[in-house]
Amino acid sequence: MLLLTKTNADGSPDENWLRALYKLRRHRPIDAIILTVDGSDALAPQQRGLNAHSVKLARIVNALHWSPPVYALDVSLTDALNRERSALVGCAFADGAEERVIEADLLALRRCLADAAIGQLIRNDKDRYGAKLSQRLDERSAPLATMIASLSNRGKRHQSVSGAFFAPFPVAAGESVESNGPTSADLPLWTHLAAISRKAHGERVGMHPVTVFSTIALVLLGLWTTGMLISGITNARNVFNARELIQTLKNAPDSAAQLNALLALQQQIGFSEQRVAHQPPLWSRFGLNQDKAILSALWPSYVSASKSLLVSPIQQNLEATLVDLSQMPTDSLDDHANSAALEGHNALKTYLMLAEPGRVESAFIKPQLTRYWTSNANVSVGAKLDIGEQLLGFYAQHLKAHDDWRIQPRAELVNASRQTLLSMIGVRNSEDTVYQSVLAGAGSKFPDQTLASLTTGTDTRGLIRSSASVPGVYTRQAYEGYVAAAITDAAKSRDVTRDWVLANNGDGNDTSKAQSTETLEAALTTQYFNDYAEHWQSFMNALQWQSASNIPAAIEQMKLLADARQSPVIALIESLDYQGTAGVHQASLSDTLVAKAQNIFGKKYDPQAVAIAQNAGPLSASFGPVLKLICQINDTTSGKANANVAISDVSFQRYIERIIALRLKLQQIDNGTDADIQTRQLAQALFQGKNSELADTQAYAQLVSASLGAQWSGMGDALFVRPVAQATQIVIQPAQASLNDVWNEDIAAHWNTAFTGRYPFDNTDNDASIPELARFIRPRGGLIASFLSTQLAGVLELRGDRWVEANTRGGALTFDPEFLRVMNILQRVGGHWMPEGEARYRFDLKPIPTPGITDTVLTLDAQKLHYYNQRERWQGLQWPSNDPQIVGTRLQWQTETAGTSKNFEFGGRWALVRMLERAKIEPIDDATFQLTWQAEPDTRGMRAVAPLASALVASSEHGAARSGDDWGASAQSTQVSAVSNHASLVSLITQQPLAAASPNLSYPLSYFMRVDIGKGPLELLALRGLKLPNHMFIEKPRGTKIERSASPPPLPKAAREAAKQAAMPLPGGDVGGQL
Repeated sequence: MLLLTKTNADGSPDENWLRALYKLRRHRPIDAIILTVDGSDALAPQQRGLNAHSVKLARIVNALHWSPPVYALDVSLTDALNRERSALVGCAFADGAEERVIEADLLALRRCLADAAIGQLIRNDKDRYGAKLSQRLDERSAPLATMIASLSNRGKRHQSVSGAFFAPFPVAAGESVESNGPTSADLPLWTHLAAISRKAHGERVGMHPVTVFSTIALVLLGLWTTGMLISGITNARNVFNARELIQTLKNAPDSAAQLNALLALQQQIGFSEQRVAHQPPLWSRFGLNQDKAILSALWPSYVSASKSLLVSPIQQNLEATLVDLSQMPTDSLDDHANSAALEGHNALKTYLMLAEPGRVESAFIKPQLTRYWTSNANVSVGAKLDIGEQLLGFYAQHLKAHDDWRIQPRAELVNASRQTLLSMIGVRNSEDTVYQSVLAGAGSKFPDQTLASLTTGTDTRGLIRSSASVPGVYTRQAYEGYVAAAITDAAKSRDVTRDWVLANNGDGNDTSKAQSTETLEAALTTQYFNDYAEHWQSFMNALQWQSASNIPAAIEQMKLLADARQSPVIALIESLDYQGTAGVHQASLSDTLVAKAQNIFGKKYDPQAVAIAQNAGPLSASFGPVLKLICQINDTTSGKANANVAISDVSFQRYIERIIALRLKLQQIDNGTDADIQTRQLAQALFQGKNSELADTQAYAQLVSASLGAQWSGMGDALFVRPVAQATQIVIQPAQASLNDVWNEDIAAHWNTAFTGRYPFDNTDNDASIPELARFIRPRGGLIASFLSTQLAGVLELRGDRWVEANTRGGALTFDPEFLRVMNILQRVGGHWMPEGEARYRFDLKPIPTPGITDTVLTLDAQKLHYYNQRERWQGLQWPSNDPQIVGTRLQWQTETAGTSKNFEFGGRWALVRMLERAKIEPIDDATFQLTWQAEPDTRGMRAVAPLASALVASSEHGAARSGDDWGASAQSTQVSAVSNHASLVSLITQQPLAAASPNLSYPLSYFMRVDIGKGPLELLALRGLKLPNHMFIEKPRGTKIERSASPPPLPKAAREAAKQAAMPLPGGDVGGQL
């Protein structure tokens, strides 16, 4: 509420103060304006437009941008009796009330005050404020009404006065005011004015932000609504036109109408494409644009119509032209034939572009399509040409971007046309022709390189041999003396064009531009060096190392291998290094000067980087591993090694040093008085995995071979691995027999003494000793595990529950597969049965109800599982039990109609295994198995049963189910072997009926077995018939050639040449190099 405002010197409101007030409360700066009038002043007549109060109100409204309600307050007289309790006096005016109405309302207020004043005077003759105010309104009503009315009709500047109120002065003029006395601020008038002003609503005027934003929003909304309306109408018209064009094309009665409809549809597509590519006009947007949808809807109809009206006639005419071309004779090449060949080439190119839209050239294909297009439309020739150019020009322009428009070419027709053109034009494969001409130009100028020519000055006999050779044209001498210059001359003198139209494999440029000289020269050089590397890899991979039968022969081979002057291997490696640097850029004098200048001016000089840059050549990718291996020895021997470049750990120099050290070691052993003992000790070190000169050298040789990669695997095996592997074989072979004897004497003999003729290793009634078996197969401290972990630590290692070959010393060792199989069986059984040293299996059994069976009792040693058709539950058992005095198994059962019977009653510690081998075992999951015994009534006497083969039928069934497991399959094969070798053995004695019982008297008694680890006691079935081998290795005769561990040898050159012409080329790699 604005009652007091800061004014300027002229009495006008201070606008700065009002703006500050506006910033404090922008939404509703003030609730109302109280226009206070001094009742003692006379109210002069007011003229419209000259009312000072109206001007002040307008300035306040303009400053606040807000027009609140206006109330007039006439202050006159005093109310000494009531003071702050003076009654509220006032009246409200209707909005826009005229002067007469206002005056009437004031006079009505006067009458009310007069009536009320009489009562007040009766009660207290000093309460005269109401009577005086009523008397005063007799004269004050008319001028006050005139002033209030003059403030009306100012709606654009401020609101009219909504009411007039009257209040007394707090004290009379000249009287002093008490400091703590009541003031006029305590009048009830202010509470009333505050209440009604909050209910009244002000108005925003002028440039109020809310008004501005609302106006802008309304304008935008109107514009957007108008735009959406216009856009909707425009797009609806476009959709309607597109639908009408599609219907016109579908319903066209003849070819002429179809062509005209297709042209109209094409123009609509072009129109939509233009709008999609370059933004549609503003009046068709507003979120309703359908140009993309229209374009997507038009394409299918266009494709279907253009295929039948345009493409099909062109395809038929092109195929007819190609048929004529393929039947054209090629024996004479006159002008007519040349012209026909050129036309046929253009027709074939057009045909292939229609089949491969990615190769389309719009400038070429447009006139060709116009030439081969025909139509049976009944129109004039000129109109047909005009409409054809428009339709086919549009089709040619869009064909490359629509791969689905491709036609299905006739392969036989394309091939026949190509052959005819190739015969007539003579362009088979220009690049191959140039390349072959370059190779043919070399002739016999350069001799083929053989092993003897590459190792000149040395003798390869007794060390390496090879019957392969490298053609002389693929040597560094040939490249530097002829091939490099020939390739450059051929590239300059020939204008070779890769014509993809005539290429069967389509491996050509997308354009028919002439190939540049630089591109051709690079292609010929790349092809030459690919063949160059392939021939040298084939030659080096065909090398073979001569075998040595004894240590002296191996020593002589190593001595010759490491001889710096007479070694054919070193000579061969140096020749390979020379040949592998063909085409390498040699450092010139200017390059050297630039490098020195960089060093002088402070730029860091990296000799290794310079060396790498200088040695980078076309053969760096293929010869890189070999050059990296041998570069150290060349730099060292030539005295050019840089101190800043450290020799690599894998280098030819290091390998030669290790060969020398190994040769000295073997020579020392051979010259000693106890050569056999030292040889055995060296072999024993290999078996036990101890460090030795032989083991370290062999590991380093394999590392050197692996560093060469698969492309040089044959060379790495022959030159680096084979010499050491051969020496290893010579040392190990005598020790194999000795180690087999130690195994047989220390382990196998004691095993046979302890377990031969005892169950489960033999089919007898005698049981094997479990503690004795634990002494052998215990995983920790067992005789077998201790022997393998100490005597064979270098060649055999334990991975989980399996013994696997760790290092066969380059094929010098061959373990007996039966030995590894038996060791793995025993290791798994021992690891699961006696993990802590004590033999103990813990498992759970749960009976399965059987129809007709009312009661079953399964007895295992001193443990019983009694089931009488109550709710099944798991019962934990262990084997062997804790009571050594009570052993054996028995299965008692009772039917609904018969008494108690018993089966599978076995005694001894191995009774559980005897019982399990007669069960049908079905795996349920990894830890649960179903055991089923076929129980028969106890009505038979004791008699012999079928052989072991029939007794093992159930075991073979569940063995087949476990064929995925190694021990299960092994156990099954052991059983079959036991049957074949011991056919005279019969099964264990079981109870049989005295007379033959009917089949329906056999009852399947089933149990679920749940094990904690592996397959529990079922693993013991693998011990039946198990025989411990009396040897570990398969001994080879002296001088036996060691099989290469590398890939197969490379294919012959003829096979690779034939593969180049094959439709499916041979794979790259070490099989024969890259074709």
